[in-house]
Amino acid sequence: MPLYKYKAKNKKGEIIEDVIQAATRREAASLLKSDEYQIFSIKGLGRKDINIFGGGISIAEKAAFCRFMATMLRAGLPLPEALDIIRQETQSKKLKEVLFDISFHIKKGATISSVLANYKKEFDAVFLTMVKAGEESGTLEKSFDYLAKQLLTSYELSQKVKSSMMYPIIIIGAMIANAFIMLGFVLPKMSDVFLSLNADIPPVTKFVLNFGKTVGANLALTFGIFFAIIFIVILLFLIRASRTFIFSYMVKLPVISKVMDQLDTARFARTLSTLLKSGVPIMVALDVSSDVLKQPHLRKQAKEFSEGVAKGESLSDIISSKKRSFSITMVQSIKAGEKTGSLEVVLEELASFYEMEVDYGLKRATALLEPLLMLIIGVAVGAMVVLLITPIYSIVGGLESGL
Repeated sequence: MPLYKYKAKNKKGEIIEDVIQAATRREAASLLKSDEYQIFSIKGLGRKDINIFGGGISIAEKAAFCRFMATMLRAGLPLPEALDIIRQETQSKKLKEVLFDISFHIKKGATISSVLANYKKEFDAVFLTMVKAGEESGTLEKSFDYLAKQLLTSYELSQKVKSSMMYPIIIIGAMIANAFIMLGFVLPKMSDVFLSLNADIPPVTKFVLNFGKTVGANLALTFGIFFAIIFIVILLFLIRASRTFIFSYMVKLPVISKVMDQLDTARFARTLSTLLKSGVPIMVALDVSSDVLKQPHLRKQAKEFSEGVAKGESLSDIISSKKRSFSITMVQSIKAGEKTGSLEVVLEELASFYEMEVDYGLKRATALLEPLLMLIIGVAVGAMVVLLITPIYSIVGGLESGL
């Protein structure tokens, strides 16, 4: 049933803010009035009342939530009290609603993991598995501590990827905008002037000028086609099937493929290490860790790791037997971790190593893209200048011969 947050005055004259569960808002009000509460406000909470266009809970917000939970539980605060404090401090509307839901159900005897399982769009399998393992082993504060570190590391890595992509995106966007302005506004006006003169214009230049004139005469249609193409491109990346298809070809590009391999290796190693530290059984940990992989062929292979471990095979042998799987460095490191009984420590070190490699790889890729983009811009500008200056020379030559 839905939850409702209410503010009311009880028989003793005390102002109370709490949560009540009822089928409807009217039923919630009736229950409060039956207890002789003077109601000030009732607001719906829970999944049915969350605006799907309001945005989810960011990685930074989830990391802060985990860090505060670990600190408060370590300090000995009861779970409901810790949740209430975090709920009052957080600025995220959706996280506040989730915390209300958790707080209410915990008071009814539920566990945090069972409540969070209702919000799978916000909390992935790794998060839920670690919280459940912490509850079962009585080390919930450690689970939240590990989650906070993992989420912060993941956030920092994603920010590095985004910041590395900003420069080429801005340059490409500026190129497209410049081309659009030239074709839509500059070229049509020049076309009217050049084509009205009886000058000997080269065929390529004449084609460009006629194209510019057509664009200028159908500016509304040009705008419509331009934005329709942008919409289709965005839609292709939003639809899962088309995004997977595009992604499968993009990851085959030389520079991108290497960075993606390192990124997936870092994610897998970090997730598996964190789950093992939290006391999650290795077969469950391998299944959950496989979900963080972005490359389809790696994810498919990783799904089979737990089956091999269940048969008694070592993880390093299973990975080495797979084609186009993880690197030899990772296989050898895992083998050493298995022999010494410190697999989670080795995996954490591997994750840190590959995260640094991703950072260096992105910097190298950006450094390579800069001169390449400059060259493309130079060629485009040069071609445009040649095409537009050629008719001017033709016109000047015609005037000189006439004189």
